[in-house]
Amino acid sequence: MTRRPPLTPEMVGFRLLKLTNLLTRPFFGKFAKQHAITLTEWRTIVVLANRPGIASQDIAALTGLHPMNISRAVTGLRKAGRLRDERDPENHRRSLLWLTDSGQRLFQEIAPHSEQQAAFLLEPFSEDELYQLAAMVDKLLARAEEFTAGD
Repeated sequence: MTRRPPLTPEMVGFRLLKLTNLLTRPFFGKFAKQHAITLTEWRTIVVLANRPGIASQDIAALTGLHPMNISRAVTGLRKAGRLRDERDPENHRRSLLWLTDSGQRLFQEIAPHSEQQAAFLLEPFSEDELYQLAAMVDKLLARAEEFTAGD
């Protein structure tokens, strides 16, 4: 029987969590309080800015966040006047979501900072390395989605 290594901070998965935490830290320092917005609300805005007119279930699938967390974010954004919803004409049980002008303005204000951060983070990589990294991340995402199917 093969012995598994213990769960440690040096493991790849743990280091990916650290990377995520480091990347979100500026959001909390610069934008969360100033704009009274949560990280999940921001992630919802990013998705809606790029895919207007989708349902909250689709946002959960695209972000990997739990549907209940997306539901709370949608409620908060609706109350803040940052998104609007309409019944899906093809499925009246679903609501489709769009950013309001206020939500669009917030996206346009914060997005350049996120894009600058991403550019800084990825700058040391060659085009080939970025392609390889994207392929590896896609494999990890596929495995994670397989692992969490049915949750």
